[in-house]
Amino acid sequence: MKIDAKRFLADLEELGKIGYHEGQGVTRLALDDADMRAREWLLDKMEEAGLKTRVDAAGNVIGRLEGRDPEGKTLIIGSHLDTVPQGGKYDGALGIVAGLECARTLAESGTALPWNLEVIDFTDEEGHHFAGTFGSRAMMGTAAREELYGSKAEGAPSLADSFERVGWDPDNIDEARRDPSTLRGYLEMHVEQGGTLERRGIDIGVVTGIVGIYRYVIEVEGHANHAGTTPMAVRKDALVAASPVFGLLPEWARARSDEMVATIGDVAIKPGAMNIIPGHCRFTVELRSLVAEDMARVRDRLDDWLDENVPDSVMRTVYEKDGVFLDEELMSHIHHAVEDVGVKGTSMPSGAGHDAQSFTPFLPTAMIFVPSHRGISHSPEEYTAPEQLVAGARVMMHTIKRIADADAP
Repeated sequence: MKIDAKRFLADLEELGKIGYHEGQGVTRLALDDADMRAREWLLDKMEEAGLKTRVDAAGNVIGRLEGRDPEGKTLIIGSHLDTVPQGGKYDGALGIVAGLECARTLAESGTALPWNLEVIDFTDEEGHHFAGTFGSRAMMGTAAREELYGSKAEGAPSLADSFERVGWDPDNIDEARRDPSTLRGYLEMHVEQGGTLERRGIDIGVVTGIVGIYRYVIEVEGHANHAGTTPMAVRKDALVAASPVFGLLPEWARARSDEMVATIGDVAIKPGAMNIIPGHCRFTVELRSLVAEDMARVRDRLDDWLDENVPDSVMRTVYEKDGVFLDEELMSHIHHAVEDVGVKGTSMPSGAGHDAQSFTPFLPTAMIFVPSHRGISHSPEEYTAPEQLVAGARVMMHTIKRIADADAP
């Protein structure tokens, strides 16, 4: 059973035009106008393919190909259509288009699967509003309701705001929850977002685990005053008070583990003028590691340092998501699918978070990576060669077939 490579690549290019701006890449922030157009595009494509479509209470777009027993279990192929600001056209979107093509190929062939197959676009994977992977976590019942009303910055929309803008009721979010016992498993195809596969000349990565992500917002209070008339000895500069952390945090992470990474990715000061001493500094901290204890130790060290050195500060948890290891059985099916397709594969961890992480504690979960040129992602320069994209989609198709053959009575 072969996918239509030309159709698959054409769909990916067509989708990549939604939210695209010349020289700035693709911007489809979760539930903005471009994201909503992309969702409509997906619903149209799903319906053309004969899939049953719906949008659940968390805003997840679902296309369903029914198997031999419509009341039986369901295998999910998922990812996301939303992007970071000025991102690329493959991150997330590739997994959705590959899933669509596999479902369409199965529908056209008349194959009767031993379970239902659903292709799902999950809401706000990138965390535009507050915390990432919201739609997939809502499906597993692990998204906190207060996340709906949180926002990343003053004046930024909350998820509840965006839900209401597009005509959805945020109070119904619990209706998106699925019983894991009704699900066969979860598969996701994604660009690697790193350079390992390309450097090693390998076509497919079979993901063994996904790093944990701990995220925090730190607010430091100072006193805004005239930059020219306030002596240095009496200043209370919020940025100066916060700034030692910018150098200390990477040192703490390196000292803890070679595998761990720590990032201060967003810094904002108020009032924010050249001739005014900063009276307020807000910055974000992100820690990533497969080892939860390493992230917890660096988090605690940061918290203690702030208590001792910056008493006028508050550290707020955005979320803490531990690393996960993926399913051995599904990984084995992917490795055999790689052999079926005749490409080179390897086992590897993921340093980026994905919707797959939401499902791992509850049901068998696996991921397929394809190379990212020069390891670039979250950028207009994101690129994967067409033959590598097609190889990934073919491996996904063969993986579905192998799981179905193994599960067939």
